[in-house]
Amino acid sequence: MKYWLHRITGGDHALQFAHPLLFTHHYLSIGWSDFSSDAFVRQVLVEGKSAIEIAMKSKGWGLPKSRWNLWRFIHEMKKGDIILVPTSLVFSLFEIEDDVIFSNESMDSSVFMDWNGKQAFRQEDDYYYNENCQPIDLGFYRRVKPIFYNIPPTAFADQRLISRMKIRQTNADISGLKVSIENARKAYEEQKPINQKEKIIKETAPKLLSLIENRTSADSFKNLVECYLKSLGARTEIPSKNAPDKGEGDADVIGYFDNIKTAIMVQVRMHEDVTDEWAIQQIKAYKTNHTYDDYHTQMWLISLCEHYSLAAMNKADEAGIRFITGIDFAKMILDAGWEGLNL
Repeated sequence: MKYWLHRITGGDHALQFAHPLLFTHHYLSIGWSDFSSDAFVRQVLVEGKSAIEIAMKSKGWGLPKSRWNLWRFIHEMKKGDIILVPTSLVFSLFEIEDDVIFSNESMDSSVFMDWNGKQAFRQEDDYYYNENCQPIDLGFYRRVKPIFYNIPPTAFADQRLISRMKIRQTNADISGLKVSIENARKAYEEQKPINQKEKIIKETAPKLLSLIENRTSADSFKNLVECYLKSLGARTEIPSKNAPDKGEGDADVIGYFDNIKTAIMVQVRMHEDVTDEWAIQQIKAYKTNHTYDDYHTQMWLISLCEHYSLAAMNKADEAGIRFITGIDFAKMILDAGWEGLNL
């Protein structure tokens, strides 16, 4: 068994499709759409590196070093290998489920949609295209099983692993960091951060949550969420509940992160026990009726509850909604710091 780092950026117009393919449908992806066919996969598996080199030379590309990323994805990664996928501020761990490599020709088209739920379509040339008829540079896919999502490296990864995650190439064999990865996996599973800052946050968060619960009304809790988003650099909006174009659904706060073209829609709840499906339906309906040009929209549900109902968790997972409990939010505030909250 090997350990791999793999980025899912792909090529042009790819990330907004590669992300839900992995985190919702559990397909790891890579670019190289120009070569995407089942015949090419078979050729590489039988003929080895020369098949990739001949194909690239035929395109007039020469022999770029990046060809090894495709070689590793098709030929070297095997069933049971562990894949570390770094994304913004976190990383996730997956296990390769089998030794089947899909191309655009054999990929399940029904799961090929962007992070706003917009379906891609495949033409006779075996390229996938987005709704604007732009080709999506993804070409090969592997089924994976999730182990853990969204592990904060500052809390659970040692310095060697954090440094390795900074490499910019698409993928790399990081089996030499097996001990670091397994230590991070175990620490996250047991929720025992190896970082001193995270230990302090974990011990302090319950006290902060108690203060929020005892001294915060529904409106002031909403303002606290807005202040938190502002402290991260967002410009914020509290949508009017009576706006004529409001449509169905509800969002209490929206944070716009202009530099990264991301809008976060937040549903805020004061529930102190269990949050049910209604909040999920509200934020999901709101997103359906509101888009913001080329912004990637995320949905958050922040509640003072201790946990969410099983039905709510299942629906949220399907819709890509991030659950944030009261204790989670307290930790987020402590991690961001008080500066900028202006409370």
